[in-house]
Amino acid sequence: MQAAGTTRNDSVGILAAARYLPEKKQDLGEILAREGLQDSMAAASGIGVTGVHVFEGESPTDMAVSVSRLVLEEAGLTPLDLDAIIDFSVMPQRYVEPAWSMSNELQAELGAKKAFTLGYSGGGCANLHAGLKFARALIRANADVDRVLLVAADQAIAGNRVIAADGPVTVLGDGASAVIVARGEGKATIVGTALRSNGHMHDVLNIPGGGMAHPTRLDLYRLTLDATKLASVDRMGELRGLVDKLLGRHGLSGTDIGRFVTSNISLEDTRHFGETMNANGRLASNGFAAHGHLHSSDLVFNMLELMAGDVPADTHVVMASHGLGFLYGATLLKF
Repeated sequence: MQAAGTTRNDSVGILAAARYLPEKKQDLGEILAREGLQDSMAAASGIGVTGVHVFEGESPTDMAVSVSRLVLEEAGLTPLDLDAIIDFSVMPQRYVEPAWSMSNELQAELGAKKAFTLGYSGGGCANLHAGLKFARALIRANADVDRVLLVAADQAIAGNRVIAADGPVTVLGDGASAVIVARGEGKATIVGTALRSNGHMHDVLNIPGGGMAHPTRLDLYRLTLDATKLASVDRMGELRGLVDKLLGRHGLSGTDIGRFVTSNISLEDTRHFGETMNANGRLASNGFAAHGHLHSSDLVFNMLELMAGDVPADTHVVMASHGLGFLYGATLLKF
């Protein structure tokens, strides 16, 4: 019970963050040739990706283990210090059917015996927000939970790096990221997170073949983008509304935000985000040309770029992503 006259500190922050990229690289020309899309070079070049990193190991869990060890070292922790592990990966991992989560295997590989596990998937580049929201709520509601590891490791399905083939929208790379959310302010305090989903858009990016019926038929796995459905919603307008709602809860407006962070889908998407948010030079650089779109890990990669720079104390930062119109997410941080 809280003693009379004391003030409870519910602050939860990002204690540490890390990223991982495989050593092998593949340039855009090689990617297009492998997928039989040589004639799409001009359109694909407009996305802004010159190449990606390619994972060649047995399972993306290997990348998750590597990045988890990096973030634990950065935080000065051991696996036994973790109370929970959240997998926020997007792509299929060791098994292509959606009934399996990497978090259990990761717990065993790390030796995080005290941590329970869970995973989020299907939210695209907004998955991280769901993980942050849950981790913050978990810590604030439980006195015996202090540190939560969030980790994602994504590997593109063979033949599916360019989305979509008939009108390229983005180019997928392989990589992993990790964040430790902990009690206290950390490197950045998590002020709040807002989420909103649109069920109508649940299949805007889907895999029509394979699934539980044919879990080993990788030839059936083709990421398909419904361009008509994608164009039917004002993704940035909806995201701006969610950001404004989140800021309003905390008595802030867009002019109070020192930096914005978003995902790396394309140059056009980033430009549209900056214009819609009236970022005016406050959008964090992403450098995604050399590693492509990494789903929710984009936000961690870009947040690390921001942390490596000179951000004044008490700066409010908004991370926001639209998940191709299915899951919108916005997280307010204070550096």
